[in-house]
Amino acid sequence: MKVVTTFHPASSVVDSLKFRLKDEHPSEFLVVAKSNRLDVYALLPEGLHHQQGLDIWGRVRVIRAVPVLSRSSISLLVLTDHPEPQLIFLSFTVNGAGSTEITVTKYLSLSERSARPAEFCHTLLVDPSGGVAVVSAYTGKLKVVVLDQDGGYDHDFDASITELNLLDITFVSTSRDMYTLAMMHIDYQQRLQLLTRDLSIEDLQLSTLPSPLLPSLPVPGKLFSTAMDDDGTPTIIHIPSYKVDDDDFEGGILIIGGRKIMLYDFVDVETRAKRESKKKRADRKKTTGDTEANAKEKGIEWKKRKARAAVEWPWAEVTAWCHVDDKRKYLIGDRYGKLALLSINLSGGTTLTLMALGETSAPTTLTYLANQVFYNGSHFGSSQLLQITTTPSFAFDAPTLPVPSTIPTISPNALNSHVSGRNTDASGYVVVGLGSYVTELESFSNLAPILDAVLIDTDGSGQNEIVTCSGGRSTGSIKVIRSGADFSEKAIVQGLGNVTHIWPLKVMYRAPDYAHVVVSTLQETHVFRFDNASSISSIDGDKNTGFITDLPTIAVSNILRRTYNAENKSDYADSSYVIQVVSKGLLLLEYDPDVQQYTRIGEPWTLEKFADPGKEGLWQGREIVAASINASQVVLALNWGRVVLLTLDDKRFIKLRERNFVHNNRDAEISAVSCLPQDPAKRFALNIVVGFWTSKHVEILSLRLADGTMPTVTSSPVLPSAPRSLLLYNFTSDDSKFSNVHLLIGLTDGSIASFLYRNDQLLDQKLVSIGSLPVTMRSCRIGARQTVLACGSRTAILFWEKERLMYSPLILKDVTAAAELSTSDYPSSIVLANSDGLVFGNVNNFDKLHIRSIPLGLNNPLRITHIPALRVFAVACRYITPARIGDVEDINGSIQVFDDISFNKLGHFNLEQGEEPTSLLSFTTNSGSYLCVAAVTLEDEDTEASKGRIFILEMTSNALQVNMSVVTSYDVKGCPYALTSVNSMIAAAVNSMVIVFKMDTESGNMIMAKIATWNHNYLVTSLASRGDIILLGDAISSISMLRLEDNRLHLIARDYGPLWPTCVELMSNSTLIGANSEYNLYTFSLHDSGTRELLERDGNYFLGDLVNKFLPGTLSSQEVSLDSPMQPQQLFFTSAGLIGVIIDLADDLALDLTGLQRNLSNYIQKQEGPNHTKYRAPKNVRGRSDADASSFGFLDGDFLERFLQFVGNPQALKRIMDGQSEPEKLTISADRIQKVLESMQSMH
Repeated sequence: MKVVTTFHPASSVVDSLKFRLKDEHPSEFLVVAKSNRLDVYALLPEGLHHQQGLDIWGRVRVIRAVPVLSRSSISLLVLTDHPEPQLIFLSFTVNGAGSTEITVTKYLSLSERSARPAEFCHTLLVDPSGGVAVVSAYTGKLKVVVLDQDGGYDHDFDASITELNLLDITFVSTSRDMYTLAMMHIDYQQRLQLLTRDLSIEDLQLSTLPSPLLPSLPVPGKLFSTAMDDDGTPTIIHIPSYKVDDDDFEGGILIIGGRKIMLYDFVDVETRAKRESKKKRADRKKTTGDTEANAKEKGIEWKKRKARAAVEWPWAEVTAWCHVDDKRKYLIGDRYGKLALLSINLSGGTTLTLMALGETSAPTTLTYLANQVFYNGSHFGSSQLLQITTTPSFAFDAPTLPVPSTIPTISPNALNSHVSGRNTDASGYVVVGLGSYVTELESFSNLAPILDAVLIDTDGSGQNEIVTCSGGRSTGSIKVIRSGADFSEKAIVQGLGNVTHIWPLKVMYRAPDYAHVVVSTLQETHVFRFDNASSISSIDGDKNTGFITDLPTIAVSNILRRTYNAENKSDYADSSYVIQVVSKGLLLLEYDPDVQQYTRIGEPWTLEKFADPGKEGLWQGREIVAASINASQVVLALNWGRVVLLTLDDKRFIKLRERNFVHNNRDAEISAVSCLPQDPAKRFALNIVVGFWTSKHVEILSLRLADGTMPTVTSSPVLPSAPRSLLLYNFTSDDSKFSNVHLLIGLTDGSIASFLYRNDQLLDQKLVSIGSLPVTMRSCRIGARQTVLACGSRTAILFWEKERLMYSPLILKDVTAAAELSTSDYPSSIVLANSDGLVFGNVNNFDKLHIRSIPLGLNNPLRITHIPALRVFAVACRYITPARIGDVEDINGSIQVFDDISFNKLGHFNLEQGEEPTSLLSFTTNSGSYLCVAAVTLEDEDTEASKGRIFILEMTSNALQVNMSVVTSYDVKGCPYALTSVNSMIAAAVNSMVIVFKMDTESGNMIMAKIATWNHNYLVTSLASRGDIILLGDAISSISMLRLEDNRLHLIARDYGPLWPTCVELMSNSTLIGANSEYNLYTFSLHDSGTRELLERDGNYFLGDLVNKFLPGTLSSQEVSLDSPMQPQQLFFTSAGLIGVIIDLADDLALDLTGLQRNLSNYIQKQEGPNHTKYRAPKNVRGRSDADASSFGFLDGDFLERFLQFVGNPQALKRIMDGQSEPEKLTISADRIQKVLESMQSMH
């Protein structure tokens, strides 16, 4: 059983809108629709403030607000996409306290089993009066939804239309009795038509004949793109009339999306009457069979009508537009992010003025907010909050936007003179100045679309990072994603190297802030004082009267002074005492505020002073190898296995206890000790923790006995490597809680072992790696949170959250020591030591996702691979030169090489003209590093790729660049969609074939020798391999498993069902996972039937997004629990920017969580309405069969985690645990479920 969870949510923006509430503050809101979520932002003077979010069970296509003005609430309509579209009614409410709430009021299913989905126009529109909504989801019909007075659902009906290839639709005239719709469509003769039809709510239908407001009007098809995809379809906009307009303008339709923007006006009332009279006469002639009259009427019907005004559109296909506050101004953006402002003047003549503004991310939605500020939502780049400026803001010497030389333009300064004295024949102007008139105020990160990705540990620290091919069009980019705490640097002290330990010191033990810091290197010790925010002074002082500075320090700390009252009872008083421990002994110091120096109290205490009378010889030759100090105790670990407990009494060290350790008849060498109190309110520890080098284990000693002994109460099992640092730590400051005391062990192999310490037992052993160097740990209070800083190859923060121990890497390298630090200038800070010196800063957002973007612009990354030997990434890019609508776009491919740490560009290789890369595969031989590249050349007349090649690049590097040269090439008759490695050979998917190549180097030159082929498929677009097994995905069929034996490909098994896979991956030699074009996930297992092997589908699940890549592994700092029933197995990446995690479940837990998902689904369906079981059931465009009534083999991890919301609600919790009947009652406890789900949360 697998669990599907979300690591990074979908970030692609599909739609947005602004709405206003009357008499509320804030009163204006922005709704941003992503593929599966809505986010509502309040418009405030300081910017956007997130108010509310709502997950949508479906693929959001369009969102609209019902324009019913209300004081505190508004109705929103959300249209979801195929295969099972639905209309969701939402109510957004602002409560009296200013809080907001989104609730679902109705789900209206639009799904029809036999209908054909609309090819071009899947949209939703609401009429301006708020009385009716119209949905176009299927060919040949519209769903008309009548709304009540509050904007909610009243009733609905279907209205048939003859316009099968509908391109766009909009309301142009509304009343409560009759509505008029404008439509643009392609007729059966491939001609573009614009017309209007009347919608009668009373008759429940559209008029069969076009409305006289705008009869059928031919539109010049040559002005529009022939692609007619989501970007190529034209858009129609209703232009109402106002009193200031010319008398002959009674409203019209603006058509955008072609080589020209055209304004067609409606037929005036007088002409409508004349046409109605002519139509009646023509109808009479038709009835009499007058053939000549019929032909004449048909000619009149298709007589071209001239646009009232038009202006050239110099750029690519329009993808987004919006009204500006002045309803005669429109922002228009093309598919490459070129933004322009269209102004319509209808007074004293009609003029369309198109002013270039600048470049943005490629927009999918534009929403004007206020004060020249607008929101640009994007699928291909980061969404933006932008402002239009009256003067250029940057790029002052370059044209605002490039315009073809064939289109005349004017400058902004010349615009007024042209308009005031314009030629009456000129109906449009294109205005282009210098510089950009658009300024970015805020950017919202977007990973979409993710086409390829690699999971890699580039610096060998053990912390993985994801590198993706993201973006497209004008905003292609490489994204580097790491998870960890956010460190903000405040100050640096340079010139101090080889630091091993750091300790902060206070003037007095109970002082609120630290005033000094002690730094130990491999050879010596330094003491610094904080003077102010920008100054730190060395106060090493006299080595004979202050700190011992010519030796490295093992431990140093403030300590309390022990006092006695009249009854001879001891207490602890505040003091300025400091204890320093070095290898030869201890030193007691006191801070003198007058001279601002630490001075010694007496001479250093050597070890011989602690010997019992007559046993001085047993202490000779010993050294201190480890030490730990708390408020009143000092623990020393000596060589040859001795532990000594000391206390300070009236400026004298008193030995309280000692113990010698022997393992296997030899002295047990001690590696680390710790005496941190478990109870934060206590000034002493009741346990000491001791770690050992050779035996690789840890013992916890008790100080509770009064006989002076330190017996072992529990021991750890043998660890993977020797312990280097220890902490017995309580992560809560509440002294009444000891349930989360943990034994933390930093090991020499770069990992951290953790145990829950309860009732003198060590439970729940876990391991997490933070690199390969020995780990040191320090307790640290950051703000109000108790944490532990761990330093090895990299740095990690351990903290308690969601009732479990969490790990979060700190995105810093080469940190050798760390400590907490809180001063007046640096509150709640930490100090770190690296190779350059000391770094002071703050830690925030303990589990933040860090996304680094390397912009590539028009170079859109398609495939990426890592070459470890050269420490570089090779990226296959496609460059499309933006062209005007209808012009040919030049496509060029290239291979670009980037350093895997800095991402500096190191190399560039251009493919042949018109050639586009499709796949990459890196490999290494004894002679060097190579890159196999697959590429295709598409000719204009090709319906299927017929020309491609596979070639090998030899890659050589020096300090500054990577050189690439072709060493061999192989031409193929088709598109090489995918490459994979099998048995040190290369397998390529070429159209319907799989070809296996062997690299032959016997002749001294590398040659690609074809050794095997497989040609039993339709269109192989994806490959995966493991050992000698090849998994192939046939895009118009299903999947097959092959084995390469004796230079031949043999079929192991294949699935014969219609699957349409888009991405496949092998999880083992007998299990696989994949995704298909209808947004489903599936798994198969290989089974032996006795006579042959069969592929059995054991998982099917509707994800709701298109998966482009599977990767084994995980990004988060993954702990390894010895008894964990869950293990993250795969990452997957989608076109909407979602990164998900597939978690493998043990069988017993899978059964329990399956029951939990069933009960939780039933409970939420009764409370909120949506059916989770139906939503996750596998889907296809032909309709779901009874066999696909629910998903199987997968559980929805995000949905299961909603159980944690009910933990504090006993009534809801009981209903979920009990189910609807006795068989549905869960046998697993709620506490166990909570622990499992919290552990699951830490994995994504």
